[in-house]
Amino acid sequence: MKNKIKWILKRILIVSNYPKQTIFSFTNKDKMSLFHTAYENKKLMNTESSKIEEPRLEKLKDLDFDKLTNQSKKSSAHLNDSINKDYFSNLNNYGYGVKLLKISNFQEFNFLKKIHLYPANVFVLNEIKTLLDRSEIGGGLIIDYPSGIGNLLIYLEEFYDKNKLYGIDNFEQISKNDVKKYQQEMDKNFEIDTFEVFKQRNSNKKVDVIVCIELALESIIQNILELNPKFLIIETMYVSRYKRIKEVLKEKFDLYLINQSIVIYKKK
Repeated sequence: MKNKIKWILKRILIVSNYPKQTIFSFTNKDKMSLFHTAYENKKLMNTESSKIEEPRLEKLKDLDFDKLTNQSKKSSAHLNDSINKDYFSNLNNYGYGVKLLKISNFQEFNFLKKIHLYPANVFVLNEIKTLLDRSEIGGGLIIDYPSGIGNLLIYLEEFYDKNKLYGIDNFEQISKNDVKKYQQEMDKNFEIDTFEVFKQRNSNKKVDVIVCIELALESIIQNILELNPKFLIIETMYVSRYKRIKEVLKEKFDLYLINQSIVIYKKK
């Protein structure tokens, strides 16, 4: 009963923050869950208002990704039968990514579709390019964790040293064979290993950036801290809704940038 009352009060709060979108959806669990996420993101952003930056794409607009995107889509045909086919066959539109951007009045959806990545990862590309241009990174590794098929690494290679790009995955959501087939179709051979294998092979290497998109952090947060990155980029909704994650990150990192899609932390 206590939890039910708590959720009813939460729904009232959500409706008061997004009246036009939710006034007739009080009993719609899915829609209220989406706007609850938007509300928690907004609340986190308000606590760090000086760090808010609207989702940016300008660093990418001078780069031609058309050929790479077409090839990536063709090379992903087999993923329609993969373990998590809902995600890997529908990257641009999966889950809350696009929906949260629409709530925040983001406009440049046509550009997002030019890149074969989940929306938050497109902003990751832009912000990594920004950090590189500011000389805040460049000497260390960039790790995508979890990396799935490794398509973020393929885009990053357009402006970052391939030898410093790595993927970590436990292969619960995508099989090693599906990853290998995609990489072969793309004529690539990025290293994508489990955390344990990565640590054995790269224990002494400096890590500039770890990217964690579309994954709850509870299961890997200690691994991330062990890798000791200079920057950590996470999808905002996987921070804003989890008190423990916010507390753990606050011990080791300062918030560097935040918007409705991604949040960037910098090591203290």
